[in-house]
Amino acid sequence: MVHTAEGAARRFIARDVRVVGAALDPSGLRVLRLAVGDESDDSSPPSPAEHPSPVSSPAFAEWQARLGTPAALPNIYVPGEPRLSSAAESDLFAGATLDAPTRHYLTVAIDARALRVRARVLQWLAVRAAVDVGRTVRWTSLTCGPAYPMAGAMVAAGEANVSLATTFVDTCADSLDVSRRVALAHGIDPAAHAFVAADAPSSGLTGLVEPESQDLVEGLGMLAGLELAHAPDAISDAFSLVRPGGSLVFSVMLADRPSCECCAEIGWPVGPTLRVDQIAPLLAAAGLPVEDASVFVSEDGVYGVIEVCRL
Repeated sequence: MVHTAEGAARRFIARDVRVVGAALDPSGLRVLRLAVGDESDDSSPPSPAEHPSPVSSPAFAEWQARLGTPAALPNIYVPGEPRLSSAAESDLFAGATLDAPTRHYLTVAIDARALRVRARVLQWLAVRAAVDVGRTVRWTSLTCGPAYPMAGAMVAAGEANVSLATTFVDTCADSLDVSRRVALAHGIDPAAHAFVAADAPSSGLTGLVEPESQDLVEGLGMLAGLELAHAPDAISDAFSLVRPGGSLVFSVMLADRPSCECCAEIGWPVGPTLRVDQIAPLLAAAGLPVEDASVFVSEDGVYGVIEVCRL
C-alpha cells in the first residue's frame, strides 16, 4: 500500500459526480447529464497569451511529442505533478521539470479535463455496479494504456469493500509495464491481477478473456484510432465478455463538442466523432440492445460515456 503524502498525491483521485438532468433521445437512448468535479475547478481558464509553446518551453515540446501515445497521459491524469512522466525511470514522474504554463495547460485545457472527467464517470459507474455483489467482482480494461481510469475505480471499489479480480489488456508491452507501476502507486498489488498482451486492440478477445465472465468491461479508449466502420465489431467483441448482470462502458467523442482553445495547433488527437443521435445506430449495428444502454454526458460536452448492460 502507498501511505506517503507524495504517493497519495500521485493517485487519480475520485471527485463528485452528480446527475443534473435526464432525457430520452428520439433514438430511444437514455441521456443523462452530469456535473463532475475536476482539478481545473480551482484554476483560471486557459488564455491564448499563456499557452505554452515548444519554443518557449522545452518541457512542453517534450510532452507535445508524446501526443497520440500513452506516454502523454500520466501528466493529464495527475496534472499537479511537477515533472513529466518517464517510462525509463523507476519513478514514474522523473522526467523534465514542468514550467508553470505547461502545468496550467495540462490542468485546464478542455480536452485534458475531459479525459479526467470520463475516467471519473467510469469510477462512478463501476463502483455503483459492484457494491453489495457479495463475491469477487471481475473487471477487464481494454486498451488500458497507463491505467489511471481503472486504477482509480479499483481504489474506489476497495474503499467500498469490494473484492476485485482485474485483467488489463493492451497491445503495447510498455503500456502494460506502466500500468503495473500505476497500480502500485494506487496501493494495488499487480501480482493479484492479470496483465495481458493482445495482438490487436479489439479482436481475438475471447482467446484472452473468457466470454460472458466479466462484471465490467471498460473500453474508454477502445474506439480511438479505429475507422467508424470497424467500431461495431469492436463493441460487439467487447460486449461478448460481459456476464449477465454486468456492463460494458466505452466512450465516443461528441461531434458537437466545444472547441479546445489552442489544442488544434499542437495536434491533439481527436478520433472518430458522433452526435448523441448516432450512438443508438452504432449500438444496433453492433447487435447491442439500445433499450439497455445509457449515455452520460458531462457539462464539458466532449465525450459521451456509454454504459450497456447485459440482462
